Amino acid sequence: MIELSPLCSGSLHEQYLRCGKPACHCHAADPPRGHGPYYLWVRRRGGKQVNRTLRPGAELERVKAGIANYHQLQELLGQLLEQEEATVLGGERVVTVKKNSRRRWRRRWGR
Repeated sequence: MIELSPLCSGSLHEQYLRCGKPACHCHAADPPRGHGPYYLWVRRRGGKQVNRTLRPGAELERVKAGIANYHQLQELLGQLLEQEEATVLGGERVVTVKKNSRRRWRRRWGR
């Protein structure tokens, strides 16, 4: 079995923030350079968005690894699902539906 630990859902966003001091370097540069980088880990828990700010270091690296592992797990589950569905269909012809076919059907038949 493949080791996929740690697992973290969501995404990471790199941020550079400006402070409120007008004379600070974050306002003076052209283009403005902010303080940072700060990393925002964004994910969903119980239907709500949860954010957590991370600084460079071990915690950030664990979250990056966890997100990469999560994407790998999703890929593996997608492959497994494809194989299982092929087994369930037992050689039946698979019909793919085009993305906008429902919309065209409504226009043509008035529904």
